[in-house]
This record gives sequence, structure tokens and C-alpha cells, in this order.
Amino acid sequence: MAARSFLLEPDRAEGLAILAKAGFPADVRQVREEFSTWLEGKLLQRLNSLGDFHSLQPVLLGSWSRHELTPKSDIDLLFAGPEEQVKEFVAKAFRAGLKLRARTPESAKDWTVGVEPFDILALFNAQALNAKTSELLHAHRRKVIENRRAIFKAIRSEREERRKRQDSITNYLEPNLKFGAGGLRDIEQALALRPLFEKQFANVDPYPFQVLTELKEEFLFLRSYLHLLGSGDILTAHDQLELAKRLNMESPRALMTFIQSELERASFYADWVVANCTASIRARKATVFHSLGDVIQKLKDDPTQLRQFEVRRTVNEWFKPLTAIETGKALHKALYSPVKDGFIVALYRTRLLEGFIPDLKKIRGLVQHDHYHRFTADAHLVQTLREVQRAESFPRTLGPLKVLTKELGAADWWILKLSALFHDLAKGRKGDHSSEGAKLVNKYFEEWQYPEHIKADVHWLVENHLILSTAAFRQNPQAQTTWKRLFERGVEGRRLLLLALFTAIDIRSTNPEAWTDWKAKLLLDLVENLRSPRARSLQAHLKLIAKSPRPRELEKWLLELDPVLLEMISPRVLIEDLQAAHKSKGDLPPKVIATRSRKVWVRFHRKQDETGLFLKLVSQLFGFGLSVQMSSVHTIEGVGVYDWFCLRTEKPARQIAKWMSLTPQQPPKIPTVEWQSIDLMSSDEHEWIFSFRGRDQRGLLLSAAQALHQENLSLRWARAHTWGHQVDDIFSVRPLGEVQALLERLRKRFVT
Repeated sequence: MAARSFLLEPDRAEGLAILAKAGFPADVRQVREEFSTWLEGKLLQRLNSLGDFHSLQPVLLGSWSRHELTPKSDIDLLFAGPEEQVKEFVAKAFRAGLKLRARTPESAKDWTVGVEPFDILALFNAQALNAKTSELLHAHRRKVIENRRAIFKAIRSEREERRKRQDSITNYLEPNLKFGAGGLRDIEQALALRPLFEKQFANVDPYPFQVLTELKEEFLFLRSYLHLLGSGDILTAHDQLELAKRLNMESPRALMTFIQSELERASFYADWVVANCTASIRARKATVFHSLGDVIQKLKDDPTQLRQFEVRRTVNEWFKPLTAIETGKALHKALYSPVKDGFIVALYRTRLLEGFIPDLKKIRGLVQHDHYHRFTADAHLVQTLREVQRAESFPRTLGPLKVLTKELGAADWWILKLSALFHDLAKGRKGDHSSEGAKLVNKYFEEWQYPEHIKADVHWLVENHLILSTAAFRQNPQAQTTWKRLFERGVEGRRLLLLALFTAIDIRSTNPEAWTDWKAKLLLDLVENLRSPRARSLQAHLKLIAKSPRPRELEKWLLELDPVLLEMISPRVLIEDLQAAHKSKGDLPPKVIATRSRKVWVRFHRKQDETGLFLKLVSQLFGFGLSVQMSSVHTIEGVGVYDWFCLRTEKPARQIAKWMSLTPQQPPKIPTVEWQSIDLMSSDEHEWIFSFRGRDQRGLLLSAAQALHQENLSLRWARAHTWGHQVDDIFSVRPLGEVQALLERLRKRFVT
């Protein structure tokens, strides 16, 4: 397409006035033809001003020859006149701003010599401007028929390349009216093939050609408007707003829904034309259908374009005699077992899916303006259904997440397929589309009388289909607060598995380029975190406190504790102890318990924090010869200092409890130790967090506690863990002084 219009600026307002006469889309043809005639007159006027245009024996090609000119159309011409005069005229036209795509025949006897198939096809509708040239043109038209196989091959190849280029997010958000799927190029080619393959189309239904002709008028009208507005063939977001106003459409969304629906129709019937050109007589023979079940089975056996056309033309007939229950059974028969991808596409293109779920019609062609969704809303649901089937048949498409598919059975895949069809069905409506979509699940499943457990699972998946991606990609998947939010929404057990797989499938069907192994790994990590003993422990604690008289307060305290502590201490013991610490007017005595895993834990409680308390408690343990394997240190509002220490000892819990009741003796001598590294993990105005790492040595925790105390730092919380021979301690302190200077002092003291 030419970059500039051949119209002069003063003509633009006149052209817009002509187009404004039409009521879109009802009566565009007459106005579009009037506009095209006016446009041809303007172009001829400019060409004649450059010299004796007609003496060059011009032959109009392309849009001009079909009376389909738009202001930025290519000006395709063949000149049968003297070559030198033609060159001079074309050069003059270029200097005047008219970029002609002109050629002269290599052979006067055969205008197809050295010409590409598409240029040969252009001769079929070519128009000569004088009688002498018209006779020459008529003699060469038969060459088009002789070259029809080469032309058809070129058309198919060009279509495939165009589909690859145009299969992008932009083509749905901002479609190309010329080169996009179902655009003017598809329509032109389909209409051109009919006279080239007369035998194939001799006795076929003329309806597709009527539709394509009507759609061509709509798109030519829109293309003319775009060109007059200074745009190209791509319907940008800005153009959508402007066109919606000029065409008196309700909104840009309404305009785009209409256009996308029309593009889908054009694409379907253009594909049917191309399929007919090479189809055998047997393939073109009409199929006899007896029932919806028969339609589905025959479409499974042969989901080709010709079969799709036959079904689409009669699709409404098969649902009229059915009850809702029978419709539900037919859907189950169609999709429960694994099916071929082509069959799923055929269900969509034949409109059978709309027969099963009439609400699909409400989102037909609905563009999702977020520069993320690649497809219209209805096409996205079908893509999701296709991705479910691909995941079932080829789990490797999910990357690292494929391991989860091993846990699914046929009934689970059926749940995912149904969720695919409903999860975005309520797009474009008021309210949250997830909640509204769940209501549609209830409506249809009750009518179909599907089992209650299926309705419950699909309802839940549709209502919650976005929450796992938010948690995995925008929140901390290791945080207890994240786990809690998901547990509250029922994300556990089998539903966690289904939701994780559906999340991956939804991303792939939204935009395949957005699905990466990195995202798969994040999602899998979240699943593993939620299924971990630590998360299950949190869940057990949350379920227990839900029954208590003060659940919110307990929940807040619980989430401040180290997850390891929740995993090690039973929910009943920990929650009762927290409640006791809260109710107590003074300090609780040390609590010593032995867990089932043969770990001995000591809990210290103080209503009021004090400087050096952590050092004092660690010294007390060290003074009795007790080594700390793990510690979870907290100061909780409403509870006080609440510290737990896991001891590395063979001593019985009873003996240790007796020691803890004794008055502490003189502070023990602190041994000299070395840390391998001391790092600042984070710092802000509220806290500094330091990481101490080193090989296990006697007195490591005590030495760190002493150093922080000597720096006059107030401890906010601490986590101490010993993994084999490696110690990893983390301390949060209230800021005091300059953090980098403190870090250097600590490293100088401990790191050699």
C-alpha cells in the first residue's frame, strides 16, 4: 500500500462528506460505490494533468480495475503503449507524488511472460481504457485460466505466510483490514478463485460468495474512512475511537466486536473457497446428518473445512428438538474423552459451541483491550480448551509443571475442559467476570443436571482462576500471608493441583509467548510450598484458631512466628500457650516440651522487653551446657517477648525443665568463634536485617547475641538454624547509627 494518498488535501473533506451519508453497516454499498467513482475521477484528473495518459494504452489492474479504490490504494497499471513514453510518464508521476506501480509487457503477444502468478491473476479483472487495448486484453485473459494451478499455489503460499505474520496480539487488538485473517486480501482471493475453478463451484451454495461480497463492501468502506483520516490499513486504538464516533456506534468496543465478528465470518468462508479448489468430487459431496450426535461423530471423523461448512449452515437445526439435559449429555459426549485439536477448532468455527452454550454469542468478537490477550474473548475460550487437550495429550507443553499431570484422571481433565469454556464467559459484563462466570456455571450445570461435585469444582475454578498467578508472580510464594490468603480461598489438595494446571493453561491460551519455563518454575514452587509440611502446619493452626473466640488476634500473632516453629510445635500446644501468654499479667515460667520428632523446645516469655534480654536467655541455656540448634525469637504486641529455642541435647525434657526453674548463675565465659560471612540483607528506617553464616561451633549464637548487645542494638526478631554443620542466623534490629560502619565492625570482629 502506498504511504501517501493520491488525493490532494482539499479533496479530503469532500470525501468524508460522501462517506458520512452511509448508515453503517446497513447501507454502505451504494455510498461506497459513489465514493469509489468520485475517487477514480480525482485520480484520472491528476493523471491526465501529467500528459496524454490514454495514448499510453493503460490497463487498470488491482483495486482500480475492480472499482474498489481507496485513497491510499496502490495504483496498479499495465501500459501497452511505447515503453520510452511510459517510462517518461511514470517518472513525471513520481515527481508529482503519484507512486504508480506500472509495467509494460515483455512480450506484446503474451502479457504473462516474466510475470508473477499474482500479476497474471490481475489480468482477469483488468480494465482497458480504450477499445484497442480492450481487444488485446481480451485475447490475454485466457492465459489466466491456463495458469490457474500456479496462481492457486501462489495464493495458498501467500495466505500461509500472511497468517504467520498476522498471528499476533496486535492483529486482534488493532486488526489489519487488508492483510489480516478475514481481511480484504482473503476476500479478494476467494472471489477471484470462483471463476478460475468453475467446475468446483458449479453447483455449490452461493451463500458464501454473497457473504464475502457484503463483507468486502464493509471493509472497503472502513478502509476508505481510515485513509481519509490519515491512517493506513491497521485499525489502531485511536482510529477505533474516531470511527466509532463517526459511525454512531455505541462505543469503540461495540465497533471492534462487530468488526472482529465480521473478520471471523470472512475468514471462515474464504477458507471454504480455498478448500473447495482442490477437493475431490467425493469430498464435495453433501453429507447427510441425522442428529446432533451424528453431527458430532462425523465432525470428529472429518473436521475439515468442507465438513465444517456443512455443519455451520445447519447448526441451529440440531439443538431445537433437544432438552437442556440432552444438550448437556451431547457436550459430554463431544469433549469428555481426548479429541483431536482439529475437532475443537471445528466445534468453534461451526458455531456448535454456541449451540451448547448460547452465552458464547454475547462475547463473539469481543476484543480484550489489555495488550496481553492475543485473542478475542470467544476465541480465547476455545484456545484454552485446546490447551487443556494439549496438556492432557502432551504434558511437556507445560514445561516443569508437567509433573503435576501425572496425578490427574479422566474426570479431572473433564473438569478442566469445562472450566476452559466458562472461565471468561462473563467478560464484557458488569461486575467481576470471575464471579459472574461462576454464576453462569451454576445456571448451565443445573439445567444440564450435571453432578453436584462437578458443578462445585468448576464453579470454584472459574471463580478463582486468577488468584494463583497473582500469588506466584506478584507476591512472595514463601510467605505465610500468601499461603493464608490461598488457604482461605480453598486452595488445597486436589483443587490446588487443578488450579495450578489451569493457571498454566490459561496463560498459554492468553498469549503463548507469555508462558516460559521461568513462570512454570515459579508456579511449581508455589505448589510445592503449599503442599509442604510447613504450609500444612500453618493450615492446621489456622483451622484450629478459626474455632477460637478471638481468631483474628490469634491469626495475627501466628503469622509473626517463624514457619519452622509452626511446623515443629503442635497447633493445640502453640495456640493454648499464645493465649496463656496474652492473658497472663506477668511473665510465664519457661516451658519445656518434647516433640514427636524427639526435639526438645524451650519457650521463654516476658511481658516487657528489656535491653540484653536475648543475650541473657541464650547465656542461661549455654550456662547449662545446652546447645541451640534453632531459635525463633519474637516480640509480639499483646503477647510480649515470646522466644522458642530448639536444643541439641540427649537430656530428657523433665531434667531441662528443672534446670530452667533454677536461678541463673554467673554469666558463662563466651568462647572465641569465627563466622564465614556477615551480610546486610536489607535496611530501611524501621529495621536492619543481618545474616550471620558459618560452620557449627560451640557458642556461635551466644557470641552474635553478645556482639549485638555491645553495639547497643535492640533486637526485633531473630531466626537461628543449624543445618548439619552449617549455621545460618538472621537478626532484625532497630536502626542505630550508620549501618555500613556497624557491618564493618562486626566483620572485623568475627570474619577472618
